[in-house]
Amino acid sequence: MTRIYIVAFAGIGVIAVLDYWTGYEISLSVFYLLPVGLLAWRTRLGASLGAAVLSAVLWYSADVSSHDYSHPIIGVWNATARLIIFIFAGLVLHRVRALLDLESVLARTDPQTGLYNLRAFIELLDRELSRSQRTGRAFTLAYLDLDRFKAVNDRFGHAAGDLVLREVGMRLATTVRGIDATARLGGDEFAVLLSETDAAPAKAALERIQKTLSLTLRSIRAASEVGVTVSIGAVAYSGGTASSDDLLAAADALMYRTKHQRPGSILIEYPEAWRAGAMLSQAATHSEP
Repeated sequence: MTRIYIVAFAGIGVIAVLDYWTGYEISLSVFYLLPVGLLAWRTRLGASLGAAVLSAVLWYSADVSSHDYSHPIIGVWNATARLIIFIFAGLVLHRVRALLDLESVLARTDPQTGLYNLRAFIELLDRELSRSQRTGRAFTLAYLDLDRFKAVNDRFGHAAGDLVLREVGMRLATTVRGIDATARLGGDEFAVLLSETDAAPAKAALERIQKTLSLTLRSIRAASEVGVTVSIGAVAYSGGTASSDDLLAAADALMYRTKHQRPGSILIEYPEAWRAGAMLSQAATHSEP
């Protein structure tokens, strides 16, 4: 950021010197838009506005030093006009950048819960997988499902179901660590990526998450009355050739396994199964109806 400030304000100084040397017959005022635009795009709006004012002042100084107007107000008028142009350009570019940033966030965010969506979560999982394969540090991927959630929509309506999803998303986001990631993958299915966490500490973390979500669900009348619980399937990865799709499929299969056998419980597979190549075949078996 400091480098951007130095480049921008040094650029304004260079343009001002060139403006003075060339005189009033050749106008270089348009080039002041470059550093003003750079600051508007890459830094705070205040820095861009400050650069706009400085550019207008330096242009005015170079202009009045090279010739005399028939009336002093003409130079001030011209400088004011350029100041308005510089400020307007900075405001527009800053607004466009803000809208692009917002669009980027929305494209990666689930609108219902504010968590990551599937697309963004897979990107994070790919990154974590690459880091684990490079450093050997383990991580755990968990798949969460709300048992009997459909009964909430059927009995109390979709507004009640949306409330349950929002509350679960909010609690999920505030229960994990800052280095972890949470996502809503669709419907009533969520995912948690526990960075640099092996199976044993992951189990404790997932038990804490499940306890927090269970308390949250019991505090919501619609969820409490139909008995919504949380089933979790997780894979702890610390080596092997598995892809992010393999990990998601395996965690999903484990979640369905615990959902059908013991709803409201947690099932974690250990990384040794991945090294032996057994986990993928197990996941395929568990996913069969």
